[in-house]
Amino acid sequence: MLSMFSKRPESEKSNDPSRIELNTQRVDGSGNVTKLKVPQAGFADARPARPATPTRAKVFENVPSVGQYLYHLSADVRSFTRAETAHAVNSCSPVEVQRVARLAAKLKGRYLAQIVDLASGRRGPIGEIDIAEVRRSREMAEEVELGLAALRQAIECGDLPLDGVKSD
Repeated sequence: MLSMFSKRPESEKSNDPSRIELNTQRVDGSGNVTKLKVPQAGFADARPARPATPTRAKVFENVPSVGQYLYHLSADVRSFTRAETAHAVNSCSPVEVQRVARLAAKLKGRYLAQIVDLASGRRGPIGEIDIAEVRRSREMAEEVELGLAALRQAIECGDLPLDGVKSD
């Protein structure tokens, strides 16, 4: 989408007088040939003046507004995401999504069980290993929950079609 704003490359002119140089040769007494590059006279004033400070290259020929750019950028991101998702995920069925939901619930249950287990009177003092295990369980549960949320969002916006379910 953003390509509609991009600058089209212009063909370089081969007869640009600012690029023409005379190549002359000089032969000394021993027969050695020396090439001398001498700019052609008369074209020095035809060259465009360079600005004193370097300017940024113009990226867009038709400069969009910020709103137009952001609109087209979000459309590009959606199309890229849809294409990459289709490339990475061969197919997805409702059964697979339910398995992910069950996995998230199981990991969250294990995490909560570890928290309750820490508070039980049957255990001795809480050590760093216990806290590391609880942290690992929490991170695992949160990661799968985030994955399930991303999966659900991809299904809702149409990035990931479900096999065997008709679209709205």
